[in-house]
Amino acid sequence: MLALLQACSNTPAATAPVILASSSLSAYRGAAFILDVSTTRRVVTVSPPVTTAAPSASQSMVGAMSVASGQHGSLLGADVIEMQISNYTAKVVGATAPGKVLVTFDLTLVNRLRSVSLGTPTFPRPPIGVTGVQAFPFEVSVVTSPGRVSSQSNEVSVTSPSFGQAIASADWDGAPHSFFNDTNCGSTSNDCFRYEPFGTIAANGSSLPRRVGFLIDPTVRDLRIKLLVAADVFSTVAATTANQ
Repeated sequence: MLALLQACSNTPAATAPVILASSSLSAYRGAAFILDVSTTRRVVTVSPPVTTAAPSASQSMVGAMSVASGQHGSLLGADVIEMQISNYTAKVVGATAPGKVLVTFDLTLVNRLRSVSLGTPTFPRPPIGVTGVQAFPFEVSVVTSPGRVSSQSNEVSVTSPSFGQAIASADWDGAPHSFFNDTNCGSTSNDCFRYEPFGTIAANGSSLPRRVGFLIDPTVRDLRIKLLVAADVFSTVAATTANQ
């Protein structure tokens, strides 16, 4: 569901972060940023979440509220944050783990809202004592392809097949945490994810770049990551008015 954030009088109206509540984890896929990693081109391409929906009746009261009246737990979309990637690196096979390649890059989050800061989310709930905006890889999948051989004039081009496995590495500072079901992470858990805390991000501000990574098989050429970003929003205008 999508709530409408009615901003203060000196702030243009903006679409609120995506708010979802469902027992099915598949419901959150549409709220995720998509990061396509090409290990051959050494680039990461970011696509925004695809979730688009009008506010439901249950969200009508939230939609009518001013940002200044409180905070809203949410999964953030591209209307609220911009995601920037830098410093892509890939280590040699086995340097970090036997038979694996460690791919890392820096992730920076930019708050696109003029009078709203981003802070610790109430949903999904982060681990106790962890504060600020949270990002975690909700799904990690390898894009498979069979490979091919092509020729042009006297040149033969061979494209290797792409297959294998990929998992979030310890470069994500947070150990696996159950964000949605509030249970301990065990061998049968399906909602435990490594995560990265970004601290509070001021209005129109940026987080510090944070290094994240993935351990992949050397046969992986293309990797797709669905990344959820969670925060509550706080009006900086309200705080200034209260102090006057």
